[in-house]
Amino acid sequence: MWEQLQLAWSALWERRGRTLGAIAGIVIAYIALTFALSVGNAFRISSIRLFQALGTNNVFLVGSFTDADVASVKVYTAPYALAVIPVSGALGSIRLPNGKIEGVNIYGVPAQDVKYLLPPSSLALGTNAVGGGLAIVGYYVAFDRDTGAQLLAPGYPIVLDYGGKSYNLVVSGVLSLEHPGILNTVTSVVLDEAQFKSITGVDTYQIIVVTLRDSSYIERVQSLLKAVYPNAQVITLASLVQTINQFFLGLEVFLGLVPGVSSVITALWLYDTMTISVLQRTKEFGILRAIGFKSRQITALVLYEAIIIALMGIGVGAVLLAPLSLVPISFFPGMPLRVTPPLHIALATASLVLAVNALGALAPAVRAGRLNIVEALRYE
Repeated sequence: MWEQLQLAWSALWERRGRTLGAIAGIVIAYIALTFALSVGNAFRISSIRLFQALGTNNVFLVGSFTDADVASVKVYTAPYALAVIPVSGALGSIRLPNGKIEGVNIYGVPAQDVKYLLPPSSLALGTNAVGGGLAIVGYYVAFDRDTGAQLLAPGYPIVLDYGGKSYNLVVSGVLSLEHPGILNTVTSVVLDEAQFKSITGVDTYQIIVVTLRDSSYIERVQSLLKAVYPNAQVITLASLVQTINQFFLGLEVFLGLVPGVSSVITALWLYDTMTISVLQRTKEFGILRAIGFKSRQITALVLYEAIIIALMGIGVGAVLLAPLSLVPISFFPGMPLRVTPPLHIALATASLVLAVNALGALAPAVRAGRLNIVEALRYE
């Protein structure tokens, strides 16, 4: 075997122009396939983490609700719920100290329930207190999106514009990008429910969050709310994560199709390269057979050449993937995602590329092993 590997390496070096071309094709195919699947995998994991931040014990009722609906939900879920939290929303803007005007989502949440939606761990700065003119702001309200410079801090005054009027507030806390949840943590202003109503005049709720005492109650509460509110959406973490997971698994397959085709093209390229090589080395193979090489050894020799080319391409591709993982991709607003190929994807794509290219070289290798010795020695 060692002798065959040496012969394979010598043969590749003698026709290094074609060898380098085949290696380059495999490098491109391996990088494209691995990176595409890694992007899909990274998006899937980030999405699941994002929605897991909504809370494992929460059930979300989405629609348009009144105070009477909130009271009804509290009654229906009383044996199971730790809290029933209505959330209102509107669009407004904030005038920042640097002169910029930032569009924001304005949320209204009962002051006593903010701790369930925005625990201290969800804050980059300050506290989660609202009411009395206090407001929690999104990360890119407090920090400049382009430079990262801090514009606001707890205790700073801000001016909220809504409906042509201005309202003076004081920052109590700044939301962190690392703990996304049901509320927009990027560009938002969270107010006490009463203050939200006085500013916006909106007296309906878009979401009612039911925080359960135990996750074992989720299916029971979900069925109950669906029966009571058949026209509303009842969302749970389990169903949401399952849907997200299925979507991104499909996306991974889709992203892998195009670079997967490139792997097949490189296999055809290698087939062509090895076919030409076998024709050019017909007399060489005849000599090897004449001095005692068996048919299967000739076949193995050609396959070793293809495997060496594939391994070199994969190795170079793996090295080039490292800097690609440092390039941030914007997935969720304000949350750049760095794509680091997981080991299982890198190994799986390497195995696929290796197998496809070995398969591409199989026919020329078998043909080389079956050459007639006498005719091969006469070949010019």
